[in-house]
Amino acid sequence: MAVHPLHTLTLLALLGTTSLTALAGQACPQGEVSAVLVTAHSYFETNDSTDVGALSWLYGMANWVHADTNEDFLRAELLLRVGDCYDEFLVEESLRLLQQLGFIDRAEVTGAPQPDGSVDVVVETWNRWTLQFEPRFRLQEGFEFAGLDITERNLFGRGIVLGGFYRQNRELLNVGGRFETPHLLGTRWDARLQASRTRVGTAFQQGFFYPFIGEVGRKAAVQSFVQLEDQFSYSLPAGEPYSNVVQPYGQQSSQITAARRIGRPGRLTIFGGGLSREEWDYPRFPNGADVIRDEDFGNAEPAPPLITEILAPQLRDYSTTRVNLILAQRHLSFQRRERLDALRGAQDVAVGAEAALVVGRSIPLFGSSAVHEDSDFFGRVRLFAGLAPGNWVLASAISVEGRKIFGEVEDGWKDVLAEFDIYSYWRPSQNSRHTLFARISGAGGWSVTGPFQLTLGGVSGLRGYALDDHPGGRRLIASLEDRIYFASPRNGFIDLGMTAFVDVGSIWDAGVPFGADSGSLATGGAGLRIGFPGGTRGVTRIDVAFPLNGPDPFSAPTFRISAELLGLRRGVEDRQLRRSRRAGGGGGIIPDPSVAR
Repeated sequence: MAVHPLHTLTLLALLGTTSLTALAGQACPQGEVSAVLVTAHSYFETNDSTDVGALSWLYGMANWVHADTNEDFLRAELLLRVGDCYDEFLVEESLRLLQQLGFIDRAEVTGAPQPDGSVDVVVETWNRWTLQFEPRFRLQEGFEFAGLDITERNLFGRGIVLGGFYRQNRELLNVGGRFETPHLLGTRWDARLQASRTRVGTAFQQGFFYPFIGEVGRKAAVQSFVQLEDQFSYSLPAGEPYSNVVQPYGQQSSQITAARRIGRPGRLTIFGGGLSREEWDYPRFPNGADVIRDEDFGNAEPAPPLITEILAPQLRDYSTTRVNLILAQRHLSFQRRERLDALRGAQDVAVGAEAALVVGRSIPLFGSSAVHEDSDFFGRVRLFAGLAPGNWVLASAISVEGRKIFGEVEDGWKDVLAEFDIYSYWRPSQNSRHTLFARISGAGGWSVTGPFQLTLGGVSGLRGYALDDHPGGRRLIASLEDRIYFASPRNGFIDLGMTAFVDVGSIWDAGVPFGADSGSLATGGAGLRIGFPGGTRGVTRIDVAFPLNGPDPFSAPTFRISAELLGLRRGVEDRQLRRSRRAGGGGGIIPDPSVAR
């Protein structure tokens, strides 16, 4: 039987199409990305399904003032483009990258299969409120004006931060401005610049940062410079004539560091190195320390000689230039869980383990003839482990740093700072409105030659005591908290809940200025938790707490309005320990796995 030539050509064309389709299927088992659809939602949802009532005009005006994020900027954050093979892992990584942007409150990235076997990537984001004309005040130990910020955090919808500030908070007084931009000149580089006037001098910070891009980026780099003249505030025990002592200091640090990752996501090895310079000095402030009465930091008085003598061991001038080496092993993946630190929002928690090491050796460079130039060895180690079995989330972290000074009369390690944390969450079921949160945290210092002190009270300590209560040098705290979600009225417009908590802890003298042993103390309390707008990962707390034992049990309740500071949402690093850390090298180049996305 004769075959018509046209039929032959048609058959060949069909076979060719089938062959190409099969090859495409082999090249992209999950399909090819056919489109990337991006929707940047306004701050307030005011469509017909949202009950905003008579205030719809106000929300519409707020949306008009607020800058929605530029779609091209969001596309640049994604790890998938049209024509790429669809990959669920890259979808999850893209979501985490969006959630790390400071102006993005929450985001969703999903794949939508198409009839032809391709996949559309669908992206939706909801911004934080970024235009700030914000009077700052503190309601932690009574009402206190804390300054004014005028800042736009998402200028032109491209994540640019531009603003000025006046901040007055205890010993802190900063007046200045800042500028930050991600994607500098269309690259993955971030740039930051800030300059301000403090109570005792000036402050200047500058940096260029190329971060590891999620878990797939292979390289990172940082160049930074900080010059700071400021004050360190020491707390005094109750019954003393002064509430605080403030010591002015000058600090200057700089670094150039680069790092690279090898391996595959979930099993990465990081190595890098760089050069750093650090200086601390006190003689530029000839008047020395001041004393504060009743926490009135605006009316300081010269410190008497006895106070100066007590501070002397922590006022050692020094400067050093180091060559640094960075090594890390990262075996991490991420799991999404709801209602941990947020009322009903989701966050990604790290599961697995990471070990990171930074070592540095001083070299004779850039001022090696200075009187206080140190010859030293610096080391910092950080360990992390996380689990998420069933309805549990568990995370633990430990970090230790210190430096060995060569040529000192007293042998041994100096400036040793250490902390450990164990955090856990438990929800009885996926639909439960209760999240039980528990933590054990310890921090301390040994042979510290710079300003250093811890306190037992405060929003991240024993919450029934004020921030200045019970100073010391080593601290241990355990907390138990029930976080309860009530509802999200007005079709999810706002999230409401409450909490009940108890804290138990002790602090020890440890030889720091004005330290004292506290014994075992306990506080308890309750409060409201508010998430606005609904679905946000951020939470505002309104708490009342009081001592459960000690000299005055069930008296002098402490009232606070604060953000949710305890939990993996903000990481486990001790905020008081942070202010005394030596700069070392490679700071911030390895992502902190304890910070949930």
